[in-house]
Amino acid sequence: MEREVVPYLSPIEAAEKLGCSPNTIGRAARRASVGVYTHGGQKLAALHPRDVASLKAVVHATSGNPVWIAAARKRRKSTG
Repeated sequence: MEREVVPYLSPIEAAEKLGCSPNTIGRAARRASVGVYTHGGQKLAALHPRDVASLKAVVHATSGNPVWIAAARKRRKSTG
């Protein structure tokens, strides 16, 4: 009986796929409790493809704090 080999993604590959930085992927993975970490548990080493799909909802396409971005949009709409 053969087991299916799942190609795990590095944080850099996941970041390229989702259009954000690897640091964002690491923070989102830690919040979502997904991924494989190094021995010390500090650095994200790999992500399963289904984990990357679940992080897509958490990761924002724009850089910066999403709360600040939403507040700036709200201000622009109310003044414009």
